[in-house]
Amino acid sequence: MPFHLPKSTVAFLRAGKQFDYDEAQCEAGRVGLHHLDKLTLGEVWVGTDTRSDPHHGDDGYYAIPAVSLTGECASYNPAFILLWLPQERLFGAWDCDHWVLTVFPDATWEDIVADPLTYLNSQWSAGAGGGVAFQPWPKYEFKTGRPY
Repeated sequence: MPFHLPKSTVAFLRAGKQFDYDEAQCEAGRVGLHHLDKLTLGEVWVGTDTRSDPHHGDDGYYAIPAVSLTGECASYNPAFILLWLPQERLFGAWDCDHWVLTVFPDATWEDIVADPLTYLNSQWSAGAGGGVAFQPWPKYEFKTGRPY
Protein backbone atom coordinates (compact mmCIF):
# COMPACT_ATOMS: atom_id res chain seq x y z
CA MET A 1 0.00 0.00 0.00
CA PRO A 2 1.33 3.46 -0.79
CA PHE A 3 2.63 5.13 2.37
CA HIS A 4 1.24 2.24 4.45
CA LEU A 5 -2.28 3.62 4.00
CA PRO A 6 -5.12 1.36 5.10
CA LYS A 7 -6.65 -0.62 2.22
CA SER A 8 -10.00 1.13 2.64
CA THR A 9 -8.34 4.55 2.29
CA VAL A 10 -6.49 3.43 -0.83
CA ALA A 11 -9.72 2.14 -2.42
CA PHE A 12 -11.62 5.32 -1.54
CA LEU A 13 -8.97 7.66 -2.96
CA ARG A 14 -8.26 5.46 -6.00
CA ALA A 15 -11.97 5.66 -6.88
CA GLY A 16 -11.81 9.48 -6.67
CA LYS A 17 -14.47 9.60 -3.97
CA GLN A 18 -15.07 12.69 -1.85
CA PHE A 19 -16.53 13.21 1.60
CA ASP A 20 -20.25 13.84 1.90
CA TYR A 21 -21.02 16.50 4.52
CA ASP A 22 -22.77 19.82 5.07
CA GLU A 23 -20.20 22.38 3.90
CA ALA A 24 -21.94 25.13 5.90
CA GLN A 25 -21.03 23.23 9.09
CA CYS A 26 -17.35 22.97 8.17
CA GLU A 27 -14.98 25.74 9.28
CA ALA A 28 -13.01 25.29 6.05
CA GLY A 29 -16.09 24.94 3.83
CA ARG A 30 -15.66 22.48 0.99
CA VAL A 31 -12.50 20.40 1.35
CA GLY A 32 -11.52 18.13 -1.52
CA LEU A 33 -9.47 14.98 -1.24
CA HIS A 34 -6.49 14.11 -3.42
CA HIS A 35 -6.78 11.22 -5.85
CA LEU A 36 -4.53 8.35 -4.81
CA ASP A 37 -2.03 9.03 -7.60
CA LYS A 38 -1.56 12.65 -6.41
CA LEU A 39 -0.41 11.75 -2.90
CA THR A 40 3.15 12.73 -2.00
CA LEU A 41 5.25 12.61 1.12
CA GLY A 42 5.77 16.02 2.67
CA GLU A 43 6.26 17.23 6.20
CA VAL A 44 4.46 19.21 8.85
CA TRP A 45 6.13 21.25 11.54
CA VAL A 46 5.37 21.04 15.23
CA GLY A 47 6.37 23.95 17.44
CA THR A 48 7.59 23.99 21.02
CA ASP A 49 4.57 25.54 22.75
CA THR A 50 3.74 22.48 24.84
CA ARG A 51 5.03 22.88 28.40
CA SER A 52 6.12 19.24 28.56
CA ASP A 53 8.29 19.67 25.44
CA PRO A 54 11.97 19.42 26.46
CA HIS A 55 12.60 22.35 24.08
CA HIS A 56 9.66 24.44 25.33
CA GLY A 57 10.34 28.07 24.52
CA ASP A 58 13.34 27.34 22.28
CA ASP A 59 13.35 28.75 18.76
CA GLY A 60 12.84 25.63 16.70
CA TYR A 61 10.52 22.87 15.52
CA TYR A 62 10.12 19.19 14.75
CA ALA A 63 9.64 18.06 11.12
CA ILE A 64 7.18 15.17 10.88
CA PRO A 65 6.82 13.22 7.60
CA ALA A 66 3.19 13.40 6.47
CA VAL A 67 0.95 12.80 3.47
CA SER A 68 -1.73 15.40 2.84
CA LEU A 69 -5.00 13.71 1.96
CA THR A 70 -6.62 17.07 1.22
CA GLY A 71 -5.83 19.12 -1.84
CA GLU A 72 -8.67 21.57 -2.38
CA CYS A 73 -10.13 24.26 -0.16
CA ALA A 74 -11.25 27.78 -1.04
CA SER A 75 -11.13 29.17 2.51
CA TYR A 76 -7.84 27.80 3.87
CA ASN A 77 -4.59 26.29 2.68
CA PRO A 78 -5.78 22.75 1.87
CA ALA A 79 -2.49 21.03 2.65
CA PHE A 80 -2.70 18.72 5.66
CA ILE A 81 -6.21 19.71 6.80
CA LEU A 82 -6.50 15.93 6.94
CA LEU A 83 -3.33 13.86 6.76
CA TRP A 84 -1.72 10.48 7.20
CA LEU A 85 1.46 9.91 9.19
CA PRO A 86 3.08 6.89 7.52
CA GLN A 87 5.66 6.27 10.26
CA GLU A 88 3.01 6.41 12.98
CA ARG A 89 0.23 4.90 10.85
CA LEU A 90 -2.20 7.49 12.17
CA PHE A 91 -4.64 9.97 10.68
CA GLY A 92 -4.30 13.54 11.79
CA ALA A 93 -4.81 17.22 11.08
CA TRP A 94 -2.27 20.03 11.07
CA ASP A 95 -2.84 23.63 12.07
CA CYS A 96 -0.38 25.40 9.76
CA ASP A 97 -0.80 28.73 11.56
CA HIS A 98 0.07 27.44 15.04
CA TRP A 99 2.20 24.40 14.12
CA VAL A 100 0.02 22.02 16.09
CA LEU A 101 -0.44 18.45 14.91
CA THR A 102 -3.54 16.62 16.13
CA VAL A 103 -3.69 12.84 15.71
CA PHE A 104 -6.61 10.44 15.99
CA PRO A 105 -5.17 7.28 17.61
CA ASP A 106 -8.41 5.32 17.51
CA ALA A 107 -9.90 6.57 14.23
CA THR A 108 -10.27 4.30 11.24
CA TRP A 109 -10.90 5.49 7.69
CA GLU A 110 -14.46 4.21 8.06
CA ASP A 111 -14.91 6.48 11.12
CA ILE A 112 -13.67 9.48 9.15
CA VAL A 113 -15.87 8.76 6.10
CA ALA A 114 -18.92 8.29 8.36
CA ASP A 115 -18.36 11.67 10.08
CA PRO A 116 -15.92 13.80 8.08
CA LEU A 117 -16.98 17.06 9.75
CA THR A 118 -15.60 15.96 13.10
CA TYR A 119 -12.16 15.39 11.61
CA LEU A 120 -12.13 18.32 9.17
CA ASN A 121 -13.11 20.69 12.01
CA SER A 122 -10.64 19.23 14.50
CA GLN A 123 -8.23 22.17 14.22
CA TRP A 124 -10.95 24.42 15.54
CA SER A 125 -12.55 21.95 18.01
CA ALA A 126 -10.02 20.57 20.48
CA GLY A 127 -10.51 16.89 21.20
CA ALA A 128 -12.90 16.29 18.29
CA GLY A 129 -12.78 12.74 16.99
CA GLY A 130 -10.68 11.70 19.95
CA GLY A 131 -7.92 13.96 18.68
CA VAL A 132 -4.86 14.53 20.83
CA ALA A 133 -1.81 16.73 20.37
CA PHE A 134 1.04 14.79 18.82
CA GLN A 135 4.22 14.76 20.90
CA PRO A 136 7.18 14.46 18.52
CA TRP A 137 9.88 13.98 21.15
CA PRO A 138 11.95 11.88 21.54
CA LYS A 139 11.31 10.11 18.21
CA TYR A 140 11.80 13.18 16.01
CA GLU A 141 14.81 15.45 16.04
CA PHE A 142 14.46 19.01 17.30
CA LYS A 143 15.69 21.50 14.71
CA THR A 144 16.71 25.04 15.61
CA GLY A 145 15.47 28.05 13.69
CA ARG A 146 12.76 27.93 11.04
CA PRO A 147 12.34 25.64 8.01
CA TYR A 148 11.92 28.56 5.61
